[in-house]
Amino acid sequence: MSEQVVITGVGPVTSIGIGRKSYWQSAVDGKSGAVRLDWPEEILRTMATKIGAPVRGFDSTQYGVPAKNLDILDPVSQFALAGTWLALEDAGLTTTVVDRKKSRSQVEGVEPSRLAVILGTGIGGITTTEESHGRWISTLSKPRCKRYSLPMLIPNAPAAQTAIRYGAEGECKTITTACAAGTMAIGDAFRLLRSGEADVAITGGTEALLTGSTGYSLLGFDLLRTLSTRNDEPERASRPFDRDRDGFVMGEGAGILILERLEFAKARGARRYAEILSYEANCDAYSIIMLEPDGKKIADLFRQVVRKAGLEPKDIAYINAHGTSTIPNDRIESRVFKQVFGSHAGSLAISSTKSMIGHAMGASGAIEAITTALTVATGVITPTINLDNPDPECDLDYVPRKAREARVQVAVSSSYGFGGHNSALVLTAV
Repeated sequence: MSEQVVITGVGPVTSIGIGRKSYWQSAVDGKSGAVRLDWPEEILRTMATKIGAPVRGFDSTQYGVPAKNLDILDPVSQFALAGTWLALEDAGLTTTVVDRKKSRSQVEGVEPSRLAVILGTGIGGITTTEESHGRWISTLSKPRCKRYSLPMLIPNAPAAQTAIRYGAEGECKTITTACAAGTMAIGDAFRLLRSGEADVAITGGTEALLTGSTGYSLLGFDLLRTLSTRNDEPERASRPFDRDRDGFVMGEGAGILILERLEFAKARGARRYAEILSYEANCDAYSIIMLEPDGKKIADLFRQVVRKAGLEPKDIAYINAHGTSTIPNDRIESRVFKQVFGSHAGSLAISSTKSMIGHAMGASGAIEAITTALTVATGVITPTINLDNPDPECDLDYVPRKAREARVQVAVSSSYGFGGHNSALVLTAV
């Protein structure tokens, strides 16, 4: 028999709050994390987009990261380590220092070989890449380059650093499937636990595109013309499904979750936010940037993930949509919901977390999964802010502007990434 898998801890690091309580209150209140970036004017002058949703007021030493280690950790790893510290604490899992010199701890009550780490990231250590490569090409000076640049920038660094920090000797890997990476990492962790190959998994996604950056990641999306240029109203710029949307707002952060086998969680008396019923992934095989216009593979994704959960489309009460705030994607997603759910589509509550936190790329799906789990646990659906004038082609219930109290027994969280990577999770109340 397959093991049941539950979510017992969450550690969000976002532009609207760090930690479960802070993040959830801001999400329920419908706060925006978007601001005009405080980068040097010579950088912003080259961009059509001058706004983003950075993680502000972040100090990783407040979350168990020793100050002496900061010089060898890219912000993407710092976000992951902070999120893990928060998630373990939220799950009621105690950590004990076993090697202070090397900053290593152990999770009490979990056999190290049965503790897995599976994280997602879209890019990895872009800040270190910018800094180190910039120094190299400008000076060709070996001493000017950081000795640990390579192990700081590699995409698997956040997962590896997390495993080293917490003595996780089970499976450890990184998923790099662009904007679907966080959801796919959770899906892989779910599969691992369901097969009985681990007891606990630290999973989710992390991305640091704005903190410490000199703008290269923003430039990349600026060149693709996918970003909002509502520079005078940053807090109103991310507006999924709204008639006046003009692109997404870049975000960043981490969403770390603790998953456990149900029996393991029960044995230690853990609180459970939600159970993961199923996971599904597929590929459009269409474009490195665009969604398949007819949304066929995304529709297949929803049908399969609902079927794998042993449910019917009518059993789904809420969807945390990908909801990027780009014109084509929001319309494709809306058409898919109508195709898959038929007459029930009008009864679905749907919302976009990206309206508040921006698009955190490889971390976005994980933060959205946290949001979905808390929705199932609390009976509060977070809003799609800035949805003032719905696009006529996006005419479903996208929970506009204000949060809503509603009992949600079963929900879906979905993500799609550059390259056609599609993924979805079904969560249920416990």
